[in-house]
Amino acid sequence: MGFLATPALPGRSGMAVLSKGRTRERDSGLSQTPRTCRWVVANQSESPAFERMIARLSRTLGSCLLITGMPHSGGTDSLRLIRAPAYDRRGVGRRALSWAKFSVFALARLWRLRGRPFLLAVTNPPSMPLIALLLKVLRGLPYGLLVWDIYPDHVVKMGWLRAGNPIVKAWRALSRAALRRADVVMTLSDRMAGLLLDEAGRSRLERRLTVTPMWEETDVVRPVAKTRNKFAARHGQVDKITVLYSGNMGATHGLSPLVEAADRLRQDKRLAFLLIGDGLGRPELERQVEARRLKNVLILDPQNYETLPLSLATGDIALVVQVPGTEHLSLPSKTYSSLAAGSAIIALTSGDSDLAALVGKYDVGAVCPWGDAGRLTDVILGLADRPQDLARFRANARRAAVEEFGADQAGSRFRSALEPFVRGPA
Repeated sequence: MGFLATPALPGRSGMAVLSKGRTRERDSGLSQTPRTCRWVVANQSESPAFERMIARLSRTLGSCLLITGMPHSGGTDSLRLIRAPAYDRRGVGRRALSWAKFSVFALARLWRLRGRPFLLAVTNPPSMPLIALLLKVLRGLPYGLLVWDIYPDHVVKMGWLRAGNPIVKAWRALSRAALRRADVVMTLSDRMAGLLLDEAGRSRLERRLTVTPMWEETDVVRPVAKTRNKFAARHGQVDKITVLYSGNMGATHGLSPLVEAADRLRQDKRLAFLLIGDGLGRPELERQVEARRLKNVLILDPQNYETLPLSLATGDIALVVQVPGTEHLSLPSKTYSSLAAGSAIIALTSGDSDLAALVGKYDVGAVCPWGDAGRLTDVILGLADRPQDLARFRANARRAAVEEFGADQAGSRFRSALEPFVRGPA
């Protein structure tokens, strides 16, 4: 086991990266890098919600430096930002190159800092835990890990590398060392925590491991009646029960069952299928939709941050997909966006996954085995036929987001985990 770093952004699925109109960060070059700070966060691909969370924490924990490939503001009095090489999702080779560029950039900046600030290394890119380990060994820099996805397990499950590959073996050994040397490790779910404990050794990690779920800013993403939703009106969704998929359309995301369900339900005029996103799997998805001549399926490009709350709120039903073998390696961030938007969840995942447990615990929807288009069709049709069930799931989803997975709750969890290591102003 090791670490994964897909750009899972808190509360931001089906999102486009904006390059124009963005406020330029204060610190964009080596000479302008702040030489002192209380703590540092390294996260290549972050959302405005994540940046605002770090800004909030910096006001109580002390001055912070955020190294990121996606700055969204000019920072604050307590939060300084450094623009680093951005994440490039256009193919495996480009991803690996962008991860390497960010890692080298971050290592250079962190090496030049005075003192020994605490480093919070997000597994985005997946090499950051190894950079943190190197800095601890060579400079005595304390660090924590924020594990959003687990690698190299993911690359093995996706077939990119074999389990016996020397790269995977070395990666796994270094990841184990990074876990054991970290001052604190945070991850998204109980099953992910169990995998990390198995890898590092329960006695060597248990007291330093905490579960910190993803979150959504529930004042930003919220239910919006379709009659008042300009996005829904623009795309003909006002009078429809919209089944929404919003997020990455990777080659391994397995959206064919959704196309098959749309085909089986093509005569039901109550239903519409809205797919928002991009990725290596989108051309094949478009080919399937065109070949079947599906008039009830609309595929759109990723939406910008300003439009995203309205596009998410358009989904009466939100689809969350986990490919077999990856169910315990991550928990998709789109889950929490969908909860905040008040969408019922249909989870294409195994019954023993954390995602399935969340859907059942909060009574927010249904779980279908991945690849079972027949079961998916039945569930969608059942929700259309029983509007009272759909309304209950939607109300429960919003309640769960507000009471359990909002920014306030996440801030408290982060502060409790980090405060012992980040104290007072720098």
